[in-house]
Amino acid sequence: MKHPWIPATALVSSVFFAACVSGPVVPMPPQVEVSEFGATVITPELIQFVGKVAIHNQMNGPLEVQQVDYGVELHDSPLFTETFADLRPMKRHATQTVTLPFQIEMKDVGKQIEDVLAEEGVRVTLRGTVSPVGFGPIAFSATKVIPMPKIPRIAIDGVRGNPLEGEFTVFLKLENTNDFPLTFGSAETWLRLNGKKYDLLKTESFRSVPAGGSGRVALTMRHSRGKGISMIVNMAKNQSSEFAVGGMLSCQTPHGLFCLPVELNSSPVAAPAR
Repeated sequence: MKHPWIPATALVSSVFFAACVSGPVVPMPPQVEVSEFGATVITPELIQFVGKVAIHNQMNGPLEVQQVDYGVELHDSPLFTETFADLRPMKRHATQTVTLPFQIEMKDVGKQIEDVLAEEGVRVTLRGTVSPVGFGPIAFSATKVIPMPKIPRIAIDGVRGNPLEGEFTVFLKLENTNDFPLTFGSAETWLRLNGKKYDLLKTESFRSVPAGGSGRVALTMRHSRGKGISMIVNMAKNQSSEFAVGGMLSCQTPHGLFCLPVELNSSPVAAPAR
């Protein structure tokens, strides 16, 4: 089969067009921005953060980035500095995002309690530089203010069921003392009856508890005949019903996931008659 004849002028035009599309490689530093920054988990012990730095290659050619140097400041006081160097070569007009997770312990927040109270929140700054090969360091920074969360008031709000019936539920009442809503989700809780530990599950949920509002959550013993019998024997042997509820409740807030420790004592359970 004969190939169609291509005029020389058409071949030159196609080569010229391809060169125009790719364009000359003009040296140009990348554009750098903090694309995301905020708290992810808040506990009474620490606050976990994640910062994401986006590096945009603006050239028609490849780009290599040597490293990203960054540091964290708490109310303008430096806490630590780190270097991230696990970067991949970038193609033309490509974007590479570097994820920088870190955490701040509440004891460090306590050392600057005057600043926290004055600003009514924890002010954290992520600051650093990106070092592309062939160019000078490019600075970036972002600041986030996290309101200091208050632990809601939690109390036992009654029980339901009987170990003889294979189910036992403890109700908790939660009063939101924060000025932002709380949406309760997962729960890892247990009931300790006369020293013996039994797992509990969150079986009922409610919508977001508004600032200053209250809600109710039910924690039910996992359905198990063996555990039910163990609970009955426990109560009969001890002739008492002292129990404690403990564990961790997680709730979503506008400022990250808030993990609440639970440790409550009560004794409303009647021991079965012999």
